[in-house]
Amino acid sequence: MALIKVGSMNNFAVTANEGAKSEMPFLKRINTFSALKEISRTFPPGSFELITSKDKRGIGLNSLTLTEGFEGFMQKFLHPDDDICFIAWVWDLSGKPVSQYPCAPADCLDVIIPVRAGNLREFTGHGTELFPKRKVTGGMAVRIQLWESDQQERDFGKLLSDTAAAIQTSELNNLLSQVSLTKRVTGTAITLIREASDGLAGLIGTILQKNGDDCVDFFEGYYAADQKWVPGTETYQGNASVVTLNKY
Repeated sequence: MALIKVGSMNNFAVTANEGAKSEMPFLKRINTFSALKEISRTFPPGSFELITSKDKRGIGLNSLTLTEGFEGFMQKFLHPDDDICFIAWVWDLSGKPVSQYPCAPADCLDVIIPVRAGNLREFTGHGTELFPKRKVTGGMAVRIQLWESDQQERDFGKLLSDTAAAIQTSELNNLLSQVSLTKRVTGTAITLIREASDGLAGLIGTILQKNGDDCVDFFEGYYAADQKWVPGTETYQGNASVVTLNKY
């Protein structure tokens, strides 16, 4: 489970199709994954579809701060004298592949955060882009993991290739493609997507650990497609850490 968690996949946006609503008007009130899961077995498959945002949305990492107290709180995960790197991936239910940062080729220096209390890794403009600006289907899911960095011993290119391959061949990517073919969604599909998402986070964590370093599941955020999207920065405070995302 991530140290900082915002929102829930339960709030991703759905709607009953016109045929279902004309026969059963009360279905207009069913507009989230959690509500659909409660009643989906009662209705024929294909009664519900995903909502796509009216506006285009993108998200970037603006800054990540390890605050005073980091050494005491996170030393069981990461050694306070070492540097750390971050890796992030973001997806929605449009059927497009999961977006990963950094992508190969990349320099490890682009993602290093010196581990000193209060040290700030800051990016310019929109920040480091994690998800390209486009209309979002269902909702947007953001995941960030941290791991210890040893540049002299790490084959950074291979690590990126391994994580990219894990994402591309993941059950999550497969399920996202299937859902996008019809835009229909069921309670069973929601359960499978959630399990596949958690499975991918665990798999990437294992890849990072196999490189000889400890790994922290740091940030997990969910933003529904029908949720109001206000451009600008949003800051989330965790225990001895702060992450600021840039919404655009």
